[in-house]
Amino acid sequence: MKKITFLFTALVFFLFSHNALSAERWVNCRVVGISDGDTITCLLTNNKQLKVRLAEIDAPEKAQAFGNRAKQMLAQLIHKTQVTLQISDYDRYGRTVATIYKDRANINLKMVQLGMAWAYTKYMRHPEYLQMQQIAQQQRIGLWRDPNPMPPSEFRKLKRQGKK
Repeated sequence: MKKITFLFTALVFFLFSHNALSAERWVNCRVVGISDGDTITCLLTNNKQLKVRLAEIDAPEKAQAFGNRAKQMLAQLIHKTQVTLQISDYDRYGRTVATIYKDRANINLKMVQLGMAWAYTKYMRHPEYLQMQQIAQQQRIGLWRDPNPMPPSEFRKLKRQGKK
């Protein structure tokens, strides 16, 4: 009898914790700040701010070509609007990593499609990001107009080594 009670309790706990986790994975918020082409600040319904890193993409750094344009494009797409976050992780800086949706459109993917970000292959889980990047490259959209576009991860690495 104790075994059945334990299993029942464990099952109930699992179901409630699973539902709680699922509920936290989707969050609505208002975009109140744009740090760069892949980082925003959202205001939650409880008036707390949330720093969000866009999942699966890597936008040019501010000091890179197209860095400011990427920030401006992201602002044009979502600044001061209601969005839905699909939270997938938290990064080493404590930021929420999420896919951002506005009116059901995937904003992360839109940034790649517009040539304002790379598909971040190191953290990419959905192949459509790479497909959109290839189309943007072929059509020389956004940062792909640059004769030698440098992935932000490579730019950051050179900067750490003191070469930029």
